[in-house]
Amino acid sequence: MPRLTKIYTRTGDKGETSLGTRRRVPKDSLRVETYGTVDELNSMIGLAISLGVHEKNQPALKHIQNRLLDLGADFAFPAEDEGGRQVPRIQQEHIDFLEE
Repeated sequence: MPRLTKIYTRTGDKGETSLGTRRRVPKDSLRVETYGTVDELNSMIGLAISLGVHEKNQPALKHIQNRLLDLGADFAFPAEDEGGRQVPRIQQEHIDFLEE
């Protein structure tokens, strides 16, 4: 594994980060917190799959992982800043699947 001793973003740490649209927002914004939590959930599902969760549950979990990636994109690219990009959005059918 490479050793990372210096990492520079050249934007300085003024307590902000960029969304996918490059709009700057506070690092403690609810949007950033939310897609970070979604990423953590996706990682935990991946860990469960890799540790051998019962094979009958794997297809549903993999489907959920894909929808979580869409959800993360939905948060990282606000609709008002979309600018013609084709961003996956969570639809009612995705919610219905999870509830089922």
